[in-house]
Amino acid sequence: MGDLSRNFSRAEFACRCGCGQDAVSLELVTKFQKVRDYFGPLRLTSGFRCPEHNRRQGGVPNSAHLAGLAVDLECTLSLSRYILIARLMEAGFQRIDIGKTFVHADLDTTKVKPSIWTY
Repeated sequence: MGDLSRNFSRAEFACRCGCGQDAVSLELVTKFQKVRDYFGPLRLTSGFRCPEHNRRQGGVPNSAHLAGLAVDLECTLSLSRYILIARLMEAGFQRIDIGKTFVHADLDTTKVKPSIWTY
């Protein structure tokens, strides 16, 4: 059992650099829990990022990760990406980035939406 939702803990969304910052949006967690309910277990590879970690990861200066509004999910199979993207849209995500090994979803209202792009 998680402490943010039924399946997710705060540690899963925390910055991966070890700084301890974990300012994640509860709206993001709620929508992401819906995706998990439909899709099944998911592996978060990136949630909240502090500015230094975001820079090291090659993130853009205004990344939604900096505001705790984004997740990157491991997803290596094309059929799984297709299903995951459908579930993300059903849960209300309108900004989705498709990479070769991951899918990014965010709730950043300062950016253009709806939007789907490839990395």
